[in-house]
Amino acid sequence: MKLKAILIDDEINIIRNLQQVLPWDEQRVEVVGTAKNGVQALELIYAHHPQLIFCDIRMPVMDGIEFLQELRQIDQEAEVIMLTGYQEFEYARSVLRYQVMDYVLKPIDYDALIQLFEKTAQHIRDKLQQNQFAEETQHRMKHIAYEKALLEYIRGFHRDGQSGATDRLVLSDNRLALFVLELPQAEQSHSLLSDQLASVKEGMAAYAADSQVHLLHVADRFWALVLAGKLPHMNGSQLEQMMKQIVRSLDGREELAIAAYERAMTAEELYLVWNTMCKELSFAHQPYVIVRELEDTRQSNEQHIWHCADQCIAAIKHLDQAAARSSLKRMNELLRVRTMQSLQQLEMLIHSIIVYMLRELRRYEAIQSATEKQVWRQLNATSKLRELTLLITHMVEKAFSEHSNKRPQVSIHVAKDFIESHLSEDIAAEEVAQYLNISVSYFSTIFKQQYGMTFIEFVTQARIERAKSLLSITKKSISDVAKSVGYTERRYFNKVFQKRVGMLPSEYREQNGSVG
Repeated sequence: MKLKAILIDDEINIIRNLQQVLPWDEQRVEVVGTAKNGVQALELIYAHHPQLIFCDIRMPVMDGIEFLQELRQIDQEAEVIMLTGYQEFEYARSVLRYQVMDYVLKPIDYDALIQLFEKTAQHIRDKLQQNQFAEETQHRMKHIAYEKALLEYIRGFHRDGQSGATDRLVLSDNRLALFVLELPQAEQSHSLLSDQLASVKEGMAAYAADSQVHLLHVADRFWALVLAGKLPHMNGSQLEQMMKQIVRSLDGREELAIAAYERAMTAEELYLVWNTMCKELSFAHQPYVIVRELEDTRQSNEQHIWHCADQCIAAIKHLDQAAARSSLKRMNELLRVRTMQSLQQLEMLIHSIIVYMLRELRRYEAIQSATEKQVWRQLNATSKLRELTLLITHMVEKAFSEHSNKRPQVSIHVAKDFIESHLSEDIAAEEVAQYLNISVSYFSTIFKQQYGMTFIEFVTQARIERAKSLLSITKKSISDVAKSVGYTERRYFNKVFQKRVGMLPSEYREQNGSVG
């Protein structure tokens, strides 16, 4: 980078000597202007924003002191070398409070001035580099905060007060395009998406300039690809092309299924849209799915029915029987409204909801194997609406009755979800226990019984596993990976990672094919 300088002196010979003697080219500094007084100099400041200024003290119209006073009102960063006669030495010292780099006595010792010039040019470059590093660090931190906020909106934590207020600020201005990727479970720990993610971003840039692409591991085998920015309208053909571009960027994996939502959305819509897209992708049995916006009353009603199912699952997770019954009641009310529509479509919808709820209850060990088999038998034996709705109620009641004395198992699964959603934070056992509404001592006991390790050991293991995934599938710097999993100090992260994995994060990244 070439630095810019201006020379200010009412003695033309001093200006010429400075231009001829100092090694401007060698130091990559360009003199962009000269001035006879402070007024002319301020015009040059506004026009060129120089980093280096040579300025005389005694000048007509506006002297060096007045010029410095004006300069520091508009520019705190420019380095100034003052030129002064011996008799003005004490006067010159008064300008030091205006952040002067140094002062040079006349007649000028040009050998000493050359050394000062070279030192000052290097100082300016060091300062610019530090500022650039600080800006890049701030940008990375904002990026991490943005992805953390996105993840919490997708997982729905913002709805119950779990998302931090500062995280919510970064999402306010952007529109978001959401793609859901479903990858086989075995793929997630391998270095499959590292270089390919860069290709995905390049492909997305063709559709929306000045946008950011974020790849987030949300749950199980599901990943979110979020395009954030001032997004244009994208029709079905463009969305299909984008999905095919994503698949091509990921080496055309046959195992990959992908869904796109047909319009951009706000952060507040992410949770419901995400759940809708995951369900449609699970039941579509095809590699490309465009999820349509709920435009009419029937579709809006269907969305609310699915939302009731999610609320019911959440109530079971927290063993809140009253909330579960309230959700079931609301679901039945919505179903009665839908009976005016196609009965066959409604029966298919309820069938899909039962399958979904069975899968979620099994995931949290909130349903016994015998009950699950019984539900499957009844589900296969009937397609009538009344019997299907009664089956949902029966399934939920059995989940509560069978597990009324097994709160620990359900609570621990809820705790595991909460922990994995807050790995980037300084999370404590007390916080999780409070979230579960149980004592910390009881939580610590049942947690160790379930996982065979303490809460701290589990969090450390989860953080290292998440770090391994990020090192393999992204190009984040190791410092950013450390921050993403809750380690503010890279050196400490390296130590913990090496102890757990047997190698440094940089070595792990090399072995897994990602470019660091």
